[in-house]
Amino acid sequence: MTQTGDRVAPPAGAERPDTPSGRGELIAGAVLLAWLLVASAVVHHSPAPNALDRWGFRLFPVVRHSTWMSRVTEVGGLPVLVVGSLLAAAVAFGRDRVRAAACLVGPAAAVLLSEWVIKPAVGRHYAGVLTFPSGHVTSVASLGTAWVVAVPRWLRWPTAAIAAVVTFLMTMSVVSLAWHYTSDALAGAVCGVGTVLLVDGILHLAFGPPVGASTPSRVRPGPPYGRASPQE
Repeated sequence: MTQTGDRVAPPAGAERPDTPSGRGELIAGAVLLAWLLVASAVVHHSPAPNALDRWGFRLFPVVRHSTWMSRVTEVGGLPVLVVGSLLAAAVAFGRDRVRAAACLVGPAAAVLLSEWVIKPAVGRHYAGVLTFPSGHVTSVASLGTAWVVAVPRWLRWPTAAIAAVVTFLMTMSVVSLAWHYTSDALAGAVCGVGTVLLVDGILHLAFGPPVGASTPSRVRPGPPYGRASPQE
């Protein structure tokens, strides 16, 4: 290791700290929500079941009454969303306080967007209630995304796999219980993932470290000027 001036050069291969700029999350979230906007316009114009919905009913036949599927839908309730968001924020807080805020705000924003903005705007009904997008799927997808971004990098793929399984089980349950069409569930997943990523990206761009910023180097007294730098 060579000492230059009054700073110590970092060892070769040292890992940089995880300091996301927010650009990737912002772009991914914006693309997903743009797709949702287009899909919402299409369903608003043609609210009848489409080819995806008919395929979904063949894949997940309607049973209407299932104890275990009803239990699965409870995971999409408000208590799980609140507790899960708080825990995800706690996991992220020590490494990235901006991301912790996104874990708190993102899932709630996704559900509010689904229930209070998109559903009334699209106006699709199934069994007498507004259904596009699915609020239950939005809830579990947004919470799963919050956990994926909250955990350390080495845990993100396993966490993403668990989130995908839970989202799939929720989709199967709401379709088989005749609560939603398959396109409602798909839109809910896109709404949940896209909103959390967009919130995370916006918050990091607004309050995170500047792009290109790095952690200050460790400083220790160097040799007086005029002396050769020692080699280690």
